[in-house]
Amino acid sequence: MAGVSRGAQLHHFPTKQELIVATLRHVFDEVREVSRRRAQSVSGDVFERIIEDAREFFFSNHFLIAVDIVLSASTDPAIRTQVLDLSREARLPVEEAWRDALVEAGLPRTIAAQLLALTLHIVRGAVIRRLWDDNPRQLDALFEMWREMIRLYIAAHVSGAVPPAATH
Repeated sequence: MAGVSRGAQLHHFPTKQELIVATLRHVFDEVREVSRRRAQSVSGDVFERIIEDAREFFFSNHFLIAVDIVLSASTDPAIRTQVLDLSREARLPVEEAWRDALVEAGLPRTIAAQLLALTLHIVRGAVIRRLWDDNPRQLDALFEMWREMIRLYIAAHVSGAVPPAATH
């Protein structure tokens, strides 16, 4: 219990929907700022930092709770829409900050955006897979393979670019 009486809770959040949305807004605001600060002060291998940041967020209980709310709210379009809007408000600025960090590291904007999107899709997919097969060693190996694929792609497709260093 949060130490708040039912009456006080109902005064501030008259409906369950308003309480859920306010809670998620608070959580998403916090993680958005942490991720944006990371992206704006990145050093070293930018993709390594992106993967770390994405894993920290998408593997968090906060994200899994948001997914659970979205899935359970399928019969309540209003709350589903609000949660999806909150998610976009929280993550799109983070993605923009990471894309800018990649551009600052020397990648063309289009390639930076595509590699970032692929990386985030891979991390989110790994989260779903983890629900029935939690194998951290395999996941670490797969992310290392993805890092190597990124390095090879950059070397082959971005003239004059220096691929991120291997992190073995």
